[in-house]
Amino acid sequence: MAELSDLLVLTVDDLEKNLGRARFREFIRESEEHFTRQVEHIADHILNHRDIRAIFVSGPTSSGKTTSSMLMTRRLSEAGLRTFHLELDDYYRPERLRYDEEGRPDYESIDTIDLELLGRDLELLFQNKEVAIPTFEFTTRERLYLPEKKMKLEEGDVLLVEGLHGLSDIIMDKLPKERRLSYFILPHGRVLSDRRMLSGSDIRVLRRISRDVRHRGATAIDTIDYWPMIDRAEADFIPRYLAAADFYVNSILSYEFMVIGPMARLEIEKSLDRFFKGELPPSSYTVNPSGHSDLKRAVREAVRLSWVCEQLPAADPSFVPDQSILQEFL
Repeated sequence: MAELSDLLVLTVDDLEKNLGRARFREFIRESEEHFTRQVEHIADHILNHRDIRAIFVSGPTSSGKTTSSMLMTRRLSEAGLRTFHLELDDYYRPERLRYDEEGRPDYESIDTIDLELLGRDLELLFQNKEVAIPTFEFTTRERLYLPEKKMKLEEGDVLLVEGLHGLSDIIMDKLPKERRLSYFILPHGRVLSDRRMLSGSDIRVLRRISRDVRHRGATAIDTIDYWPMIDRAEADFIPRYLAAADFYVNSILSYEFMVIGPMARLEIEKSLDRFFKGELPPSSYTVNPSGHSDLKRAVREAVRLSWVCEQLPAADPSFVPDQSILQEFL
């Protein structure tokens, strides 16, 4: 059973003391090494227990599951252990989505995953049989099978299964406990001023805003407007999956408050400006006829986050290393 590590608490003064080119580079190095050591500790455990056949990875949205999985795969591969990566997102059901009472689509619940197909593929993979792995096209909600996307494990290979519900018993129970390992990843930290400013949940919102604007064509207010759906789902599964995990990884990077915070604030301010001018486009994260699920709440939260981020010192994103977990959100 994994437990959250000690909460990483920083003050604005702590951040400001790390400004300056030389000191900031060292601050980045220390932050990145702290994260990398956590993943490498788990990788070393796997290398010392070669009977482990699968690694199951879970964490809420914008926690860094993908980057940590890539780092894990690279570390194991460099040590000579062939590692394959299976993403649960490719097993979404193509059927029509469900929506909450305010029009938000449900991408979060476990039954949005085709558990029957996933279970069958896992069983075949652990029998060392070749499996055609699906690709889920989110824009059309179609399941595709690409000719080159096939997977076959040999004895001694390891499968890394990564996704929001990667630590569900339904998924992990395809292997006995002694042949699997799991970890839960979540940013666990906050920045303080005279009172609490940014929590771990806030930093995930800011990470997601940065990613959604650049890669999904959403506004910052769209992301904030969708967040109650995420909150409801996470309240159910975070405690269960953390308890089921063998290890916990804290994916907070101390310096990211100085990078992601100011970046997200710019996008929040753009959204608010469009809102006050009456030019905010409808959100793609809702079917609510008004264009947003709860615009009043989203605007109120956007104003709060903008004010909080305004208190943070800003650093240029170009300092972020190429292999950093933050690259998922830039």
